[in-house]
Amino acid sequence: MNTAFGQSVAQDLHENGRSCLPVLGHLNHLNAQRAIKMVFAALGLLVVAGMSNPANAQGTCGPVRSPQAFLEFNHMDPMLDRHRSVRWLNSRAGGNARYLVTGLTEYEVQASFDMRFEPRDVGGRRYCLDPVRVTPKVDVVKHLVYIASELDRGTCEYDVVYAHEGEHVKINQGMEADIRAALDDLVADIVGKVGAMYPLSADNVPGAIRRLLSEYSRDFKRRLNDIRRRSREKHRQIDTPREYEKLSLACGPKSAFQTTLQDAVR
Repeated sequence: MNTAFGQSVAQDLHENGRSCLPVLGHLNHLNAQRAIKMVFAALGLLVVAGMSNPANAQGTCGPVRSPQAFLEFNHMDPMLDRHRSVRWLNSRAGGNARYLVTGLTEYEVQASFDMRFEPRDVGGRRYCLDPVRVTPKVDVVKHLVYIASELDRGTCEYDVVYAHEGEHVKINQGMEADIRAALDDLVADIVGKVGAMYPLSADNVPGAIRRLLSEYSRDFKRRLNDIRRRSREKHRQIDTPREYEKLSLACGPKSAFQTTLQDAVR
């Protein structure tokens, strides 16, 4: 059995709940002329309609000022657990018969999203929606690092496993910067979309706000899932058979990786 130096069990980024994610034609000339005539005819119709409707005459609601955007990211320092046996770690990681799991990292976050709009009177009993505040919240609710209890602190084998798990911790901690970048992109999308909207009647304002909140809550969750997928791939890049083989030989051919740990899991 080969030795696995720390699979990472990352949790889905979500708003509520959690799920475990193990890491191991062309137009001819005539048609073109017709198309051009149709475009100009349509433009003429829009101009006439706009002139007869005061709300349309105002055009879209842009430009819109960027809202206040604040990500509340509540950290949790990784906690080291050295009280789990190598047998327990292998069961926790799914019992892969190919590798002996001597270290494991688990990471879980929960996220929520909030956004506030304020109607702006633009005359003619019409209103535009100004985004005022975008405040997502991300809580790290679990960040655990397990190292097999059979490994004594200060030994070569312990140091090898600890260093490898440290790489998983760095990947997890790097997610905050990715989420902040995603928030910047999301705010830009909100400003662009709201600015392109046409003024609304008072009766349509509440429904429009609800639709925008629902849409951008889903958008934020989608962006978090994209970050989670990229994080999973980073974990996989350091959890490879080649890397496991390299680390299993780091302490010599007859280290605990080849002897006592193999016996302990049987």
